[in-house]
Amino acid sequence: MGIIKHDEIVRDQIRAEGVTNTTGAKIIGPAQGWPDHTLRVFRVGPRGHTPHHQHDWEHVNYIISGKGRLTIGDVTHEVTQGDFAYVPPNTSHQFENPYAEDFEFICIVPNRGA
Repeated sequence: MGIIKHDEIVRDQIRAEGVTNTTGAKIIGPAQGWPDHTLRVFRVGPRGHTPHHQHDWEHVNYIISGKGRLTIGDVTHEVTQGDFAYVPPNTSHQFENPYAEDFEFICIVPNRGA
């Protein structure tokens, strides 16, 4: 499976402490032949957010659509379609969407973080 169409992604509601109005899907990873990393897609709806958390792996992000906020450490950044972000390991972070439209982004992590 080499091609995944964006409009065919099956997203699951994320049900975890600190998560509101967020869906996600694992798109490319070990099952598709990428043994070391997983590419995930998250959609944060209006007034939604991921948990404020940290862990020992990095994130590489690309904003697909919409706009939102990404807090890395003590700094909150406005991010919008076409932006890239890197979240270092062991750094607290959170994605949030205070806006009226969906905010969607790619998140690539090593498989210990998938």
